[in-house]
Amino acid sequence: MIVKKTINAKVIITYGRSLIALNIAQSLGRRGAEIIGCDDVNMTLLSFSKFVKQHLLYASPQKKPAQFIEDLIDIVEKNRPNDGRPYLLIPSFYEARLIAKHRDKFKDIIITIPDFKAINAIDPKDHLAKTLENIDIDSPRTWFPKTQDDINSVAEETEYPVFIKPPDEVGGRGISKVNNASDLKASFKQLKSNYPDKQILVQQNATGRDYCFCGLFDQGTLISSMVYHNNQKFPMKTGAGVVRETVDDELFKPIAAKLMKSVGWHGVCEIDFMWDGNAETTPMLIEVNPRFWSGLDHSIKSNIDFPYELYQLFVDGKVTDKNKVKIGHKTQLPGMSTLAAIDVFMDEAVNFDKLEEEWPIIKKHLHDVNITQAVNLLKESLDEGISIERAYHKFKNMLDETKKAQAISIADDDPFVGLGALFILGSLIRHGTLPPEVLR
Repeated sequence: MIVKKTINAKVIITYGRSLIALNIAQSLGRRGAEIIGCDDVNMTLLSFSKFVKQHLLYASPQKKPAQFIEDLIDIVEKNRPNDGRPYLLIPSFYEARLIAKHRDKFKDIIITIPDFKAINAIDPKDHLAKTLENIDIDSPRTWFPKTQDDINSVAEETEYPVFIKPPDEVGGRGISKVNNASDLKASFKQLKSNYPDKQILVQQNATGRDYCFCGLFDQGTLISSMVYHNNQKFPMKTGAGVVRETVDDELFKPIAAKLMKSVGWHGVCEIDFMWDGNAETTPMLIEVNPRFWSGLDHSIKSNIDFPYELYQLFVDGKVTDKNKVKIGHKTQLPGMSTLAAIDVFMDEAVNFDKLEEEWPIIKKHLHDVNITQAVNLLKESLDEGISIERAYHKFKNMLDETKKAQAISIADDDPFVGLGALFILGSLIRHGTLPPEVLR
């Protein structure tokens, strides 16, 4: 890998369990930045990365938002550099909105996200729909029913199919495609039960295929972008992309630029479009994600290093190192069969309780280059007969067997991350959940 510039900076990255956070850490860490990872759980992908100097804990931003902010402020204060280096806080996923809302509480640190006013104009989904009412941008007609009487009226006037969805879930969770009035009414009732304090949306069906516009904006001006198409999704109708291909972004740029100019966007975002592939038709804007996106790994592998460009924008005031996007580049995520194989393997091989207990000590040995001690402790967390090498190569072989062109980031220069992905995915599957960035 060619590194053009060295970064002398200290960077705090949130939501360390995610591939998004790992992509950011690897991009900036390879250039010399000192990386601190954070999450509300101890074992994360960042905790396995050699580019991360330390991994710290905060309260859950979803369950204890006030305490999360206080904990993050404390982390910022205790790790402040005293040598004049740039000091950055990079939110990697959904916690960006909460941090933006309280950014005035953070002193003397660069926070690489837009102002809360800009975020609130396009997120959650009902806010975006209302913002689009005043801008000449093609988007599906949207209703905002609050009561059963409201949904009865919508059911009578709309044409089917339509989508009904909660305003702020990710990965297609809670979204239903309905084909008649009775199903719409029943879906509304169920969603109101699940999300009693949320505004439910009903949205006209948009024809075509989904495209993901990824962009970096400087005070509303588009300065870098790429678009990828989801060739395959899971779940098939409403889930996230698992096979991605980079396409030309020329039709999408003016639409994205018009919206983000109107709200003065400063930072990265991802915008979902539906488009029929005809150059004579206009893509329809569906949704905006005010943060990094699940396909960040794909964007980077398509030659657009958004984390580094974001760093340049917020530290240097402009992006000077820009590359030409690789149109037609494809990447894929591990298939469900691979995850199932991981589930079986983890059930047979790993003592999760012992591993989680020992991991901070293992990590310290790795940073102190006490490889033998680290390996011995890690082996004790695996059942007899399962070595680190065997575990790691088994995971790599699982990915190879799915015949992926490029899979999730298991970089040769960050080897323990592959093992970390194995442990974390296996653990999450055992508990019945997958991380939301995989679902979105």
